[in-house]
Amino acid sequence: MRPKQLMLWLTFVAASLLPSYLFANWSSFEAPELTKQSQSIAQRTKALPEQHIATVRDQKHATSILIDTFEEQQSHAIALNQRLQQFRKSSTDKNWHSIEQTRLSLDSLSQNKAYLLAYVPASVNERFTGFGPDGVRQLLLEIQVTEAIINYQLVFQLRSLATFIADLKVSPFPLLVLVFKLALIAMLLSWWLKHAPKLIVTQLEHTKCKPLTREPISHSFWRYLNKIQAPLAWFITLSVVLNTLVGLPSLDSINYLSVVINWSFAAVIIIRIITEFASHHSHYNNQSEIVELRVRTVKHWVWTIVIAAIVLKATAMSVYQGTIYAWVKTLITLILLLLLIKTLRDWRNIVFKQLAQCEEQPTYVLWAISKRNNLFLAPIATFIGVYRLFSQRLFQALFNKLSKYENVKHALAYFFRVEVAKQSKADKENANMVRIKGDETYQFVTPGHEESELIEDYASNELNEIARYVLAPTPAMALIYSERGLGLTTLLKRVIYRAQSEDAIYINCPHAGFNALIAQINSAVGLPEDADETELIKLLRNTDKRYIFCVDDCQRIISPKVGGLNNLMKLSKLLRRGRNQHGMLLGVEQSAWRFVDRARGERLLFDKVIAMPRWNETQIAALLSSRIATDGDNILSFAGLKLPNQWDEQELSEIERAEQGFYRILWDYSDGNPSVALRFFRQSLHQDKTTGEVFVRIFKAPDAKELESMPKPMLAVLRAIVQLEVASAEELAACTQLGFAEVLNTLRYFQNRGFIELIDDKAKISSHWFRYITNTLHNQHLLVK
Repeated sequence: MRPKQLMLWLTFVAASLLPSYLFANWSSFEAPELTKQSQSIAQRTKALPEQHIATVRDQKHATSILIDTFEEQQSHAIALNQRLQQFRKSSTDKNWHSIEQTRLSLDSLSQNKAYLLAYVPASVNERFTGFGPDGVRQLLLEIQVTEAIINYQLVFQLRSLATFIADLKVSPFPLLVLVFKLALIAMLLSWWLKHAPKLIVTQLEHTKCKPLTREPISHSFWRYLNKIQAPLAWFITLSVVLNTLVGLPSLDSINYLSVVINWSFAAVIIIRIITEFASHHSHYNNQSEIVELRVRTVKHWVWTIVIAAIVLKATAMSVYQGTIYAWVKTLITLILLLLLIKTLRDWRNIVFKQLAQCEEQPTYVLWAISKRNNLFLAPIATFIGVYRLFSQRLFQALFNKLSKYENVKHALAYFFRVEVAKQSKADKENANMVRIKGDETYQFVTPGHEESELIEDYASNELNEIARYVLAPTPAMALIYSERGLGLTTLLKRVIYRAQSEDAIYINCPHAGFNALIAQINSAVGLPEDADETELIKLLRNTDKRYIFCVDDCQRIISPKVGGLNNLMKLSKLLRRGRNQHGMLLGVEQSAWRFVDRARGERLLFDKVIAMPRWNETQIAALLSSRIATDGDNILSFAGLKLPNQWDEQELSEIERAEQGFYRILWDYSDGNPSVALRFFRQSLHQDKTTGEVFVRIFKAPDAKELESMPKPMLAVLRAIVQLEVASAEELAACTQLGFAEVLNTLRYFQNRGFIELIDDKAKISSHWFRYITNTLHNQHLLVK
């Protein structure tokens, strides 16, 4: 027998054996049509122009259609109930088709009604959705419609269930597929609930181990997921299950259950996320009262909003946005208002307790504090207090973000200095307050020494990079430059310390120049000081040692003139001729390096060049704090030094805030130079002659307008002194191309005004005027800071 004939024979046998009633009912795909009255209302509504271009006449016409819709709703609701009663007596397809038509028409009328209520004028809308007589009539009408829809749903569910059971007798395969899908979903849920905690904890440990100062996004993600993984898994599972079941007959109403599940699990997830966020970022986690109240408040608000959303959504799905929807919305608004009042009462004591910690308050906050115990005004007063605290935290967060930018810090420091200068002017009129001068200032602000506290985080990246290069067993010729006073000498000595070798040698380049430097190198490697370069090169080539030379103040062998780099070139050639794997690190003043950089251009001279960074505000503050005494007879006081409120220092006391604010002023004026900051810190010390106490007051910054308008040749002499560090008149004449007599006259002029100091007939920039002079030269484009 052929396969085709076999298939036909099996079909005939199956048809003969199956009960005949299974062929009696075929699924109908013919959709019922709207009644004529409902079609008329829908067409008239659709013919209206769009709401944003509607005229008064259009709105009046919409009102007329709305009234007709009310009448048709009532008649269709009565007709639906009557036909349902008739169907219970005679369950024929014809009767059911009539019920479907009436139900569909009633649903269409409800949709048109919701649209028309939004279309008509606000006064008409308020009339039919408010609490007046017409509003109550509409409420009763919608209740009548809702009752008819519920009756229809009961009959529909029973009819659909019977049809479903009959279909199962024909083919149970869809049910088996459904059971398989549900079993698979249950297995996946069980696996996730069992293994997810271990997986998340592993990821948390992995991301937390990364040496980052700020929490990475991946760690935040896993931290939040750890809190919500269980309800999130159940939420996804139930959503998938409902989407799977919604296609079954008699389960059309499962959409209402879907709304409840979605919003309920959303509430649980939101509560856990908010609680985790608050506990992670709050400053009050150690106060159990605040923590408990915070959790309780979050739960009350989230669950109230979720229940309100469920009720509104279910109402809109049932009777659309009509009178019942408006009444429910009003009721929910009232409930939320009562909840707000309760929340404000719960937080009243905590809010005003935190407000009491603030020193100064605006007038409206003082009014709120005075009305905190008033029965009727207490919620309003608490709300004002919450607004005040929230605005403070918001400004503080914004200020902390902006404070990361140097320009903002400099601007703040400028305003602080202006404010403090006004106070200091008043202090100067006090005859009992005198400034401490000379070496006595070192008793209160100690000078640096080998045992001084080291600011570890300053230039740590530069130190690591230069040490990694110079200390490696390869030939190295590196240079590091910085402005005078940034700590270049300390950094070179830290490189020596890291080397942990007797062959790592620190050399301070003498003022005498190249030959004196070679003599020091000879002495350091065991040669006679008067040995020539040939002997030094021979030693470097033949030794088994690896010497590391850290030569400080190499600007002393650099001269800003034609041929001024000869000594530096000779030093670099000497080391390269020495071959082997020796390393040399040169420290150069920044202005001298700028000359070298411009003179050499793109021609390679050093294997690596690194710039020392300026000190930031935190580092300057840490250095200054380490140099003052905290006990004993040499204690400083910042009392009386009042500064404007600083949003980034809310938790400090008034004295601590004054101290940090003054350090900010020093950092700003010194432009990140610790030596300049220390000098003017010492110039800020004043003693009360009556009590003997030492107070900090604003220093007087040097100011000379004549320096800014000075002729360029005189400024060129100043620039040469900055580049040479210490310079004779002969050297300055050679560098500036000026006459010797003119240079002498200029030096006398500078010395008379305190711009320079003479050391063995050599000029050096005064420490007091160093920052002002470098700023002036920078502004005149004669020097790059």
